[in-house]
Amino acid sequence: MPQPNVKELLVTGPLQNVSVAYKNKAYIGDRVFPILDGIDPKAKIAVYQKGAWFRDEAGIRGPGSRAPRGGYPIDWLTISTKEYAFAKEVTDEDRRFAASKMAPPLKPDQDAIEFCADKIDLSKERRIASLIISSTWADGNVGGEDAEGLWSPAGDTNTFLADITNGRKTIQKATGVTPNCLILDFATYEALKQCAAILEKIKYTQRGVLTKELLAAVCDLEEVLVGEAIYSTAKETKAGTDFTARYVWEVNAGKGMGFLFYRPPSPGLKVISAGYQCRTAYEDGSPRRTTTWREAAEHQDVYEVAEETDIIQVSAGAGYLWKDTYVT
Repeated sequence: MPQPNVKELLVTGPLQNVSVAYKNKAYIGDRVFPILDGIDPKAKIAVYQKGAWFRDEAGIRGPGSRAPRGGYPIDWLTISTKEYAFAKEVTDEDRRFAASKMAPPLKPDQDAIEFCADKIDLSKERRIASLIISSTWADGNVGGEDAEGLWSPAGDTNTFLADITNGRKTIQKATGVTPNCLILDFATYEALKQCAAILEKIKYTQRGVLTKELLAAVCDLEEVLVGEAIYSTAKETKAGTDFTARYVWEVNAGKGMGFLFYRPPSPGLKVISAGYQCRTAYEDGSPRRTTTWREAAEHQDVYEVAEETDIIQVSAGAGYLWKDTYVT
């Protein structure tokens, strides 16, 4: 063997333009319920009770007599925001060594802020999903109606279109509005791409391949949202390799879900909505705060990201939930 062997003398160092990080690609929470920004943390929302508005009470008024009269009771929804926060420290040593020639391609300060912000996003995604899953909607069942896995077969046994039609009629009958949005978990959406009844309806489109936009058109909706976010149920270990994945948007693990609901273009007076996301503004008017402070004794700075929110159900009749859509 020739001497020296230069290849064996090379000192391996980290690539400076490649790294790997695992995080959710996207969250849908902020697109589910309309956002009420800058509200008081203990505000209330006035709710006109629907019974009075749907009663047919007008009558004939004879000469010299009075018209029939009536009224409309009002109830209140209470908002109680809570601040959700997460913090990460960055040591002086981390910054110094990150600038060395053979250091991995880390940006300690930027990475810390991104890490904290993602924690807030994941927490909110789970809280919105949890509210939907744990509430009773127009279907009348806590946890939703059992779809018995019948949204996954490709052939004639698939009940997706029939179930959506029934959900639309139930919501319309309960509220007077037609639902315009649907949430599906990732596995159910992937299975629907093979549903023969849906493919038959889109076969003359440009590609004949099901997309969220085409599925919305088939169901006469404005938007279909696909919940792809996952979280780990494993407790942290010293090795840091602990990981047990579960989808955020599921009632029962691995079995899928669907949520049909009405979402108004924007909040307003006498506007129906299945739910609201209520946010309290910080001192500068922004809905989310990023702060930092020095811990001199530890020779480190701490970054914190925080958001004060409350996720509330507004109209039970404006939503319809299915569980176990993928498998039973």
